[in-house]
Amino acid sequence: MLLKVLVIVLIAASFLAAVAASLLFYLFGVFPRLKLKTLPPGAGAVGPGFEVREAGGLPYLLVNGLPYPTDFEKTDHPLLSLDGVWKFRYDRDGTGETEEWFNEQNPGRRWNDMAVPGTFNPSTARNPGYQGAAWYWTKFRFTKKTDPRCFIRLCFRGVLLRCTVWLNGRLIGTREGGYTPFFFDISEAVRPGEDNILTVKTDNRLTADSLPPTASEIHRPGWHAYGGIYRSVYIETVPRRYIFKAVVRVDRDGESVSLRLSVLTHSAGSLEPYRLKAALYDQRGKIVGRAAVKSFTPQNPVELHTLDLPVRDPRWWSPGSPSLYRVVLTLDTRGLGQTVQFHTGLRFVEVRNDGLYLNGQRTFLNGICKHEDHPELGATQKPSLINRDLGLIKKMKANYIRMAHYPHCVEELYEARDMGFLLSGEIPYYQVGTGFTSWFEEKQSIRDFPVKTFGMRHLHNRTSLLNAQRELIEMIERDINNPAIIFWSVGNESFTLFDRAGRVYGWLRDVARSFDTTRPVTFAELTYNIPLMDRFRSSAKYMDFISINMYYGWYYGHVREAGPHLDALHRRYPGLPIIISEFGADAAPKRKDSDGIWDGDKIQKERTYSEEYQARLLKSYVQTASSRPYVAGVSPWVFADFFCPEFPNNPVPFFNLKGIFTSTRKPKAAYYVLQKLYGNVKQ
Repeated sequence: MLLKVLVIVLIAASFLAAVAASLLFYLFGVFPRLKLKTLPPGAGAVGPGFEVREAGGLPYLLVNGLPYPTDFEKTDHPLLSLDGVWKFRYDRDGTGETEEWFNEQNPGRRWNDMAVPGTFNPSTARNPGYQGAAWYWTKFRFTKKTDPRCFIRLCFRGVLLRCTVWLNGRLIGTREGGYTPFFFDISEAVRPGEDNILTVKTDNRLTADSLPPTASEIHRPGWHAYGGIYRSVYIETVPRRYIFKAVVRVDRDGESVSLRLSVLTHSAGSLEPYRLKAALYDQRGKIVGRAAVKSFTPQNPVELHTLDLPVRDPRWWSPGSPSLYRVVLTLDTRGLGQTVQFHTGLRFVEVRNDGLYLNGQRTFLNGICKHEDHPELGATQKPSLINRDLGLIKKMKANYIRMAHYPHCVEELYEARDMGFLLSGEIPYYQVGTGFTSWFEEKQSIRDFPVKTFGMRHLHNRTSLLNAQRELIEMIERDINNPAIIFWSVGNESFTLFDRAGRVYGWLRDVARSFDTTRPVTFAELTYNIPLMDRFRSSAKYMDFISINMYYGWYYGHVREAGPHLDALHRRYPGLPIIISEFGADAAPKRKDSDGIWDGDKIQKERTYSEEYQARLLKSYVQTASSRPYVAGVSPWVFADFFCPEFPNNPVPFFNLKGIFTSTRKPKAAYYVLQKLYGNVKQ
């Protein structure tokens, strides 16, 4: 009898295990079926509010009906800055649109003052945890009557996380995504010589489609969901025949070096002839190259021009010598001119089996990860803050900054370029499909299981993928001429189990390569510390090199396990160098080992949260990496402690304390350890 019972139990257990395995395989590897072939990575792509076209074989992006522009550091476009103090109002009940706040003429007492650029919910605000709709209102006067040969372009450098825009009560457009600029043609809505009212409804709530997404119904993201118009806003007058895109490529033929310029022009309206000139200036302001298209009558609204500028005695850009050249482009149409300028550098990047090579020299990345975060400013980056932060990193003797986990403001990227930092650009395709991990870590009930954001279902969310595609292209189009950026990252810690998942990252790699063939592409893989799951991670084979996030010694395991994990990964992909893109430990300011154990968030073992332990762990990782020839660099997590609702029980509540600086930029012991180690690392 007992034997029969045991047999029945074993059969039932086997059946349930088979059902569970089948269900997991279905959710992880099969459901749903989205054919990536239906999503062109380049020309032909169409998504919410955007499409990709090409001219002469060069792709370009259209957003809101306008060609998406390269970021030019200087133009001769008349510009009206809208930065300053705006009126602001929370919309907790979501009634702003039905009550037509966009028609408000004189905001009353319910509206408060709010700085633009700025975030409305930094850690020091009255409502730091507010997530929802919030409205901005400003009045401006556009004094000059618009030349009919020009149009008026409204630019937002960044609004978190989505927004709707009205001008004089007229709907101008909507926007999803907070980390790259966006533009509207407001020529028909603006009133020259009169007061104009600009109203913006913002919303910082995460959704399954947003970047970053929410991974579950009660998921707390890895950084704070800041909200507001946190980067600059301006209006510019642009000729209807104008340069909107310029891409620099360094061509080498033996000892000869030239700068190849691919320039796209847009003609809105009649196709009139124009002249195009290019000049190249060296570091001393001396012209070292010229090229021109003397007269050209466009046959299409968008035309491609290729100009070659030979460079004698080239000065190569590198961390030790960040030499820059200035490119000046001039377009002239019957007396109406346009001049745009930007800086670039001569350099080339290669990936070989043993690492990354800059200008033919193996370069080990002594790095640090960095967020846009400050206790009082939130995500807004003022010039003084940028200068101070980058100066601190420079003193640490780092040569690389991982700009995590989204496109940072261009002012920071330009300053880093001028200081000689190597950079990576990344989109917030962050923890997509990993809702099950937060569900498990937070010990939620089965009723809260995140089906919508689980595995392949979230990864094959068409809207999410199209948002990622657009933001990846926008980042590349904006920053493509910055020589400091040496590779692109298509995301961080998203679901990668099985090859069906891996193909998604292969598609994102193809999106990047459609717009930039000169830089390698990577993706930051998550380490689960579960052998079966780590074995089936699948993005690496689609990347140019491996980026791996590891938290041995903090969230799991022991720090000594990091080396064997790297060795196993290298054995599986022997032709790909590895960067340890994240590792770290929380450290409360001035806390010591002798202070004992602190019961913090998400850690499975007893930790002291001491500066001493953090310093020892970072030292161990850097030594582990530098002793392995296939490791190409490290970027510890993170530059400074930052506001994060994921950690309510940390010694400093609601702050991620893995910074080597405090949130107020006071150094911890780990800073000095890295400074010494980076000073000793040989390239």
